[in-house]
Amino acid sequence: MNTDYDVIVVGAGIFGSCTAYNCKKLGLKTLLLEQFDLGHGNGSSHGKSRITRYAHTEVEYVDLVGDAYNQIFELERIRGEKLWKKTGLLWVSTGNEVEKIHNNLKSKNIEHEVVKGSDVGKRYPQFDLNDEWNALIDPMGGVIYADKWLNAFRDEFKKMGGILHDRETVLSHAEVGDNLSVVTNRTKYTTKKIIFTVGCWITKFLPDVKFNIEPISISVCYWKAKDNSDSFLLNEDHYPVVIAQEMDLKVFHYSLPDTDYPGAIKFCYHYGDALTKDLQHPEKRSQRCIDLPAKFIQKYMPVIDGSAPVRVDKCIYTNSPDDHYIIGPIPSKNPNILVGGCGSGSGFKVAPGIGKALAEMAAGKKTTVDVSFFSAARFKPSKI
Repeated sequence: MNTDYDVIVVGAGIFGSCTAYNCKKLGLKTLLLEQFDLGHGNGSSHGKSRITRYAHTEVEYVDLVGDAYNQIFELERIRGEKLWKKTGLLWVSTGNEVEKIHNNLKSKNIEHEVVKGSDVGKRYPQFDLNDEWNALIDPMGGVIYADKWLNAFRDEFKKMGGILHDRETVLSHAEVGDNLSVVTNRTKYTTKKIIFTVGCWITKFLPDVKFNIEPISISVCYWKAKDNSDSFLLNEDHYPVVIAQEMDLKVFHYSLPDTDYPGAIKFCYHYGDALTKDLQHPEKRSQRCIDLPAKFIQKYMPVIDGSAPVRVDKCIYTNSPDDHYIIGPIPSKNPNILVGGCGSGSGFKVAPGIGKALAEMAAGKKTTVDVSFFSAARFKPSKI
């Protein structure tokens, strides 16, 4: 078995799979390692659906999204497979977030529409809002077929000759001259670069990171229509992807059509409970994570039964101190060790762009998209 590589990517979730694919596209000899079985549900990349959108309150995200779209368009062409559904995004807020997004999209010449809260129901009868709400429609928003994205990037990586090992756990890594060694439960490798895309396990591999990383457990709630005759309003042809911000209450929700479970939309509170010390979901789920979306649904979504979710799944967010991604080296660490992480619940859609940027860094190239906004150098050292 060959044990010498240009790059070893640790973690085969969506960040790692996109990174390995882009490394291989650049001609780097690449090994992708996953500690669990492929398709596991222990992290942040499982499930059938995620949101994609150009709309962001920070303009630095927009070009990353554009790069991700371009990669997905290329994969769809190559594979003859539909990897997402364009539903449009509806963003509603009681604060000034819509104005920020409008200015960002306008600066990038990206099509969008700003509407009054009271007019949202004319477009989307699932909602009944008043003019305390501001609304923006991003027509390029849509549903990512998450499981298909994962499979596509891994499959194309392997087709190009990339090596993928699951059930192989990294035990340690160290500097060996100008190279790096990686010891796993199977063998030892040498490599020029290591890229950690390990989600909530980042502090396990880099325990001396000098800023706080917060992994949290999300309650992913699913809700059905009050009347079965309205169930068609929950499918991808009628229901947009949604972000709803009650800024006065500091409550942030997100929602998707019934892609995962027919007849039940995903509508969730965008925060959750701390993971246990061994990075497991807590046994007891916070009722707040169910009550908050229920309250919104009861107040503003007349066709949805907000009395109780029909199902609650689990997912993990890994958040940086400012909730933005980390892309690149960690200051004071070996510059040949890169990190792609802290997706903060929004990273799936830009994973192709993040993966491309990390691959370009590993190859010593200038990144196609300026990702300096996401450098870990922005954090001042603090005790964990």
